[in-house]
Amino acid sequence: MVDAHGLGRAGLVMTEAGELDTGYRQLVRDLSPIEAQVLLGRLQAEGIDAHLVGQNHALANPFLVNALGGVRLFVREGQQQLALEIMAATDQGEYVLGEELQAGETQGVPDGSPSKEGAQIDDPGARKLFVFVVLLVLAILLVAATFNAVWAQSYDYFPYSMTPEPASRIVGKWVLSALLLLHPVVWIFFIARELRKK
Repeated sequence: MVDAHGLGRAGLVMTEAGELDTGYRQLVRDLSPIEAQVLLGRLQAEGIDAHLVGQNHALANPFLVNALGGVRLFVREGQQQLALEIMAATDQGEYVLGEELQAGETQGVPDGSPSKEGAQIDDPGARKLFVFVVLLVLAILLVAATFNAVWAQSYDYFPYSMTPEPASRIVGKWVLSALLLLHPVVWIFFIARELRKK
């Protein structure tokens, strides 16, 4: 239903063909949700009135992104040309921070503050060692849980608890145990090698 001023029920302008005219035009389609959000942020930072369509569908079910045409970016009709210029400037790298700006971000931080040292590990060797130790702890926990499952008595396998296990099953348990013990030993080897490098 259209009133005398050409406005629909929601206050949106109707075109002659009876379609709603929201004042927005599609600028780009087939974007991934992350690309769309980055581009939306850049346009909004430049004062462009823009919004995304289809982002929630793409995040909820990524398999439907192509079927729905990807995430689409809409801008106000009068701001299309400016938005295209901003997109071209972004593609040409005009908004990329220079090395001096990236290095200058830490220059304002006084020496000895927690953001320069402490919370982050800057030495790649120390990071690698930390990761190896974490993986060693996880390997030991995995071995302990698996040993418990493998060597715990199982009364449901044998009809009577006094029935001895077959020899093949016992050999299989020992082989599996040896292979499981090999896992932490490998991580210990990597940790020892990393400590020898230092």
